[in-house]
Amino acid sequence: MRSETRRLLMTWVVLVCGAAWAQPLVGPSVGNADALVAEGTKLYNKRKYADASRLLLQATRANPTLLPAYLGLARARMGAKETAGACAAYKAWLRSAPDVQERRKAQGELELCERQLKAARKKKKNKVPPDLTARHVELKAGFFEALEARKLRGADSAGEALRTLVAEGYLGADLGEMGQRLSAQCRATAGELHQRALAGEAVPVTQLREARELLDLAKDTGEPVAQADAQAPFLDGMVLLQTGDANRAQEQFARATTAAPERSEYKVWRATALQRAGDLGGALAMMEQELPNDPRTDLLRVAVAQGTSPEAGAKELERLLFQRYPPTASR
Repeated sequence: MRSETRRLLMTWVVLVCGAAWAQPLVGPSVGNADALVAEGTKLYNKRKYADASRLLLQATRANPTLLPAYLGLARARMGAKETAGACAAYKAWLRSAPDVQERRKAQGELELCERQLKAARKKKKNKVPPDLTARHVELKAGFFEALEARKLRGADSAGEALRTLVAEGYLGADLGEMGQRLSAQCRATAGELHQRALAGEAVPVTQLREARELLDLAKDTGEPVAQADAQAPFLDGMVLLQTGDANRAQEQFARATTAAPERSEYKVWRATALQRAGDLGGALAMMEQELPNDPRTDLLRVAVAQGTSPEAGAKELERLLFQRYPPTASR
């Protein structure tokens, strides 16, 4: 019996995960919760229960504190004969709903739902999703332990625990808080690693890749990083630069520059990538256009001149030392 239950659980999880694994988990990236509830309600009123259920479930992910979405989801699932899911949605609503007149009606609907589920388990044990309540309690505990340990992604991480909860159909307003806390830590960690790399610190490739993935995880669980459209290509460029692909690295740095033209560091890193790719002239041309008054542009000019001839290099160095930066008069 236990092995059969475990087999059923794993089969059901794989089927659910296949549809949800690569999508945003919680928060605004999922969609507009109010619009989803409105559209789901319209479909419910047209008796299109399965379609309504899909949209209302999405609404509970987009805003886990929006209580009407849970009750609408419960009733849509009942209409679609998704009894186990309907019971879970009723319970989620009752856990958080205030003591209003609707509560007594919903409680009665839940009791009917649970009687139907109990009967279904007796008749069709292999086709009814297992009760995951205890498992979800463990997953939530594991989430907060991993969050405390700052283990945000990968095996046994907060990100993995949250993704599994979503994939397995967990419902509850606390999902919003979990997403917000994970997103905040992702933003902070990614921002720190980005800043270190931007300043020229030798950040290992594994950490650069982690920072890049944390940008996506922050967006998928809550608030996106404000400058993600610039930080993401920069981090990709740093990985490429460190792994020897300077040509593609400068393309990524160019994307970062386009997204955040006020950040001179992205331009300097693009020049660095061009230089490493063997295009010193291209690096100088870019710096002269973008950062004509930057001291590093002068250094590149000297390097290009030295590559032309020793005399040209000496002349450019003399110009730099005595014309661009004249010595101060001695007293």
